[in-house]
Order: sequence, then C-alpha cells, then structure tokens
Amino acid sequence: MAVTLFIVIDLGVLVLNFYTSFKISEDAIGVNLSGRQRMLSQRMTKALLTVDIELRDGRDTTAAREEFKLAVGLFEQTLKGFEVGDTVPGGDGKRVYLQPATGDAARQAVDAALTLWKPYRRALAPVLEGRETLRELAEAVAYARASNVKLLGLMNDLTTALEKNATERANFLRTVQAAGILLALINFAYILYKFLSSLRRADASILAVNEENREILGTVREGLFLLQPDFTLGTQISRSVGTLLGKEPRSGDRLLDLLGPLLFEKDLNDARDYMELLFLPHVRENLVQGVNPLTCVEVRATNALGLEERKFLSFSFSRVIDGGQVRHLLVTMQDITPRIALERQLDAERSRARQEFSSLVQALRTDAGALRSFVSRAEAQLLQVNDLLRSLSEQQDSVKTRKTMDSVFRLIHTFKGDAAALDMELLASMAHSLEDELQRLRNLDKLSGEALVHLPLALEGLLEKVGAFKLVAQAHPATTATMETSVGPSSPEIPTALSRVLELAHRAAADLGKQVRTRLVLEDGGLAHPRAQDPELVSLAIQLVRNAVAHGIETPAERIAAGKAGIGLVTLSLVRRDTDELELRVRDDGKGLQPSAIRQRLLDLGWYKPEQLDQFSERQIMGHIFKPGFSTAAPGGSHAGRGVGLDVVQQAVSQLGARLRLHSTPGQGTEFGIVLA
Repeated sequence: MAVTLFIVIDLGVLVLNFYTSFKISEDAIGVNLSGRQRMLSQRMTKALLTVDIELRDGRDTTAAREEFKLAVGLFEQTLKGFEVGDTVPGGDGKRVYLQPATGDAARQAVDAALTLWKPYRRALAPVLEGRETLRELAEAVAYARASNVKLLGLMNDLTTALEKNATERANFLRTVQAAGILLALINFAYILYKFLSSLRRADASILAVNEENREILGTVREGLFLLQPDFTLGTQISRSVGTLLGKEPRSGDRLLDLLGPLLFEKDLNDARDYMELLFLPHVRENLVQGVNPLTCVEVRATNALGLEERKFLSFSFSRVIDGGQVRHLLVTMQDITPRIALERQLDAERSRARQEFSSLVQALRTDAGALRSFVSRAEAQLLQVNDLLRSLSEQQDSVKTRKTMDSVFRLIHTFKGDAAALDMELLASMAHSLEDELQRLRNLDKLSGEALVHLPLALEGLLEKVGAFKLVAQAHPATTATMETSVGPSSPEIPTALSRVLELAHRAAADLGKQVRTRLVLEDGGLAHPRAQDPELVSLAIQLVRNAVAHGIETPAERIAAGKAGIGLVTLSLVRRDTDELELRVRDDGKGLQPSAIRQRLLDLGWYKPEQLDQFSERQIMGHIFKPGFSTAAPGGSHAGRGVGLDVVQQAVSQLGARLRLHSTPGQGTEFGIVLA
C-alpha cells in the first residue's frame, strides 16, 4: 500500500506539473504577444502619420502603406486571438495557437480594446484600401492620435494581467511540487521503516539459518558444496571438504584447481568433461550418472606427518534446476578408503584361496619326483634365507649388509623361478611380494632392526605353504613322465622339467604382452650326461628363459617395425660336447644386448660418471648385466626389473664350477651358454 501510495503521489504531482507547465507555457505566449500588441499600436500610428506626411509632401507612400497594413493586420489578428483564441504568427514568425484571455482583468482589457478598436478600424479602412480622401486621412490620423495612448494603456493592462496569471500558476506549481515532495518523503520514511523492520526480521531468520547451516556443515562427515557453472565453489562449504582435499577451500576457488594436485591428469580431464555434461539442461541426469568418472578415484594426499599417502574419494553430483536451467551442482564427497581397503582385502583373500586351490591341484598333477625335489630345495633355500636374515640384524658393516641382502634376494628369486616353473602361482606370488619388501629395504640408506620386522613373518608364511606342499608330495603317488626325443637316451625327469621351463616362457610372454614360440633341442646324448640330473641346471634354465622373454624378445609391434615376425623364438638346448662337457644353451631372436643402453642405465643408477665409463671397454660395460641390482627393465614386474636374475645365474654357475658364455648381436638376439665339466 505504501508503494502504491508513493506511485499515486508521484503520478499526481507529475500530471499537475505537466498541466501547470503547459498552462504557464500558454501564458508565456500570451504575455509575449500582448507585449507585441503594445509595439504594434505604436507602429500603426507611426506608419499612418508617415503616410499623411509623405502624401502631403507629394512623395511615394508605398513603403509606409505596406508597413501600415502589416501592423494593422497583425494587431487585429492577435486581438481576435485574445478574444476567442486563434492561430497567429508568433514572435519568431512561426504560427502559434493563442488561447483566449482568461481572468477578469485580462477579459476587461480585451473587451475595452475591442470597443476602442472597432471604430478605429472603420476609420482606417479607406487608408488600408488606398482610396482615402484627404478628409478621411485627416479623420483617421485624428482618431489615431486620440486613441493610441488609450490602446497602448489597455495592452499594458492585458500584459500585466497575463503576467499575474502566469505568476499564480508558477506559485501553484511550486506548492504542488513542495507538497508532493513532502508527501513522498513521509511515505518514503514509512516505507524505509517497514523495510528496515522486515530486514531486521529477515536478518534474524538468516542468522538462525546460517547458524544451522554452519552446525550442519561443520559436523557432517561428507564434503558438501555447491558448484557454479564456471566450476567455482559456492559460499556454503562443509568442513570435511578441507579434510578430504588436504587444503582448506574458499568460496570462488575453482574445483579443478583444487583437484589438480590430487588427481591424475586423465581423471582430471574426465571430471571436467563430465561436469560440463551435467550443466547441459537437455542431458538426462539419470542417464549419465553411470558414467561418473569420479565415483571412485585414487588421490595423492599428505597426512598430518607430512608423508604422502594414497586414499580413495567418491564424488557424486546432483543438479539444482531453476526455470529449466541448471543453476548449480550439489557435490558430495566421501572418503571411501576403508571400503576400498576392505574390498581389496576380500579380493586378495579370494585370489589367495583360488591360488591355493590351483596350486594344490597343480601339485597333484605334477610329477611326484619333481614336486619332492622342489619342496626339498625350497625348504633348504628358505631356511638359508632365515639364517641370513638373523645374521643381518646383527651386522653393523654396511658392505657386509649389502652382500647379505643380495644373497637373500638371489635365494628368493631362485625360489620364485622354481615355483613359477611348476605353475605354483601362490608360492610365486608370495615370493614376489617378499621381493617387493626386499627391494624397498635394499633402497634404504641404512637398515635397522625395525625395518626388518616384517620379513620373518613373510618368510614364515612361505615356509608354512611349502610345508603344506611337502605333505602333498609325500602323499602323492609316484608317476613317470617321459618325453620322446629322436636323439640320445631319455631321462624320467629332466625332459619334463625342461618342458615346464618352456611353458613358463609362454606364461611370462603373456604377462608381458609378448608372443613366443619355444623349442627344446637335445643333442648328442645330453640327457645321459651325469650333470644333466643336477636340479641347479633347471634353475639356471628358468632364470635364463625368463631373462630371454623379459629382456630379449620384443613386443609384436616392435618386432614388426624391425622387419621381424611378430612371434619371437626362444630355444633351449642341452648338448653333450666332444670334450664330454655338458652345455645348457638358451637363445632368443630378440633385440640383443645394447651397450649404449647398458651404459645409460649405469649413468642413471649413479654407479659411474661419464668419464669413468669412457675408460671401459664394451665387454666390461656388458659385464655389468651380472651385477646385483642392475636391470634395464622397468622396476616392479614379476618377471624382470629386480636386477637379480643374471646375478643368480652368475652365482649358481660359480657354485657349480661351470663356465658362463655370452654371445649377443644387436637386433638379432642373444645366447647364453653354461658349460659343466
């Protein structure tokens, strides 16, 4: 109502202002033209006298007559306008409408002027028509002299009356404006009072709502905030957002900038595309919820101790729609790390159970002699590892510690290879996990007892599983497995063991995304040699075959690019030489050893400086492939990357009293040979 009243007052004042201003404008025209009437009365008299004088003197009266006619016509037309209203020439020559005079004084002046003008006009008629006689001219001049002053006085009275009317209207307008302004101010004060009262009530409500929001946002475990179309955060942000992101966010921060240090680049790009999709009103929300790339993302965060840790976050998005447009996205963040950890633990337990069952089934299928031989060697190796670890905790010399760690690594790596050859996935996986821990310890600057605390537990788990397989081996009935060969006598065990080595090559190739063919060559009675029954020979074959697949054979794409067949070839040979020596050969047709790659790897590891390597021969550089910890493969793989495979080979060859032969041609392949007397 106050606003309506304010509008009515303003409109009323505005209408009165326009009307009064219009009337004042009309009065201004009347005042202006009444003033002109005074001048015209003087011009008529002057022009008439000029005509009289020039006529008496015999001069041309044309100009004076024109001036006289113009003054009379303009005066008469204007006087008529003051009487009844008419369109007359204005002061600038343009025609204007002259309102009839209003007010008693103005009307009296106009009526008196008309009474005086009518006989005056009749007396002037002969002169205006140009047919006057001297007597008529004299009468006109006499009437003009007698009436001029009276007519001038009446026009002065008219002007005064009109000016008075204009002044009264101006005073009325000022009064209306002052009253309107006063009423508007009073009304505005009332509106302001009501507005401030309402504002105080609204502020109190908002404060209460904000306090509730703060309590909710401060206690809720999920991260909650509104996301603007430009991906900036709104003003309401729950406290958990800072905890989850590891950084306190502020209103106006870009969500992608906050997530940038946490997410991997691919996840960040996918999140941007998904959020842009949600802001499109024609896209159905329920159809795109299933493609949310942030349902479960792994992030990198720093804990309270300043250490980097990995955790999993889940982001869900809900649209806030107003007027058919997506105004905001309500983002909900949750830390699902415990759930993911539990799921992974369950998956690991399921996988372990499957591995145990698979390994037990494989053990039952395995030749009893090979299984008993593996169990016997595995127990000896693991017990030796246990003794080395016990001595490791008592050692202070860092050089001896490193050598002991290398020995432990070789034993576990040999055990893993033997288990993998028998397709005992569980034992190979457990050994690989133990290798991970050993690798971490080997990279430490200094070993402590606390760092070694987890190793005995892992070793105990391996011994427990090996014990279970020992029971299977004891209960497993003896079987005989043979392999047909065209040369030399056959052995009941070695051909089967070597064939399992080649099966391992296929499994390793599949794990690494490669393809291989394998070939077993038995020449000149190699199986009949006394050393052919040595279990260490099979372990050496395992290490060399895995090395050939992991380091030698290229991926199909690389082989095709090099002009080779997409499938590589690994050949395992057992040859009895003329000198009655036995030679185990493993050859691949892969990329061969690259001295430049080995040199660069030595530089990357920081083992040598460039000037030191410049003094080495190519043979000396290639000899580093047998050093502990050296590998050109990416770290962490189950078949390569530990820098221990060829180290195991060299140590085993030394213990067997054998000779190690190496021949490699870049781009064509590599052959390892182990010669036993």
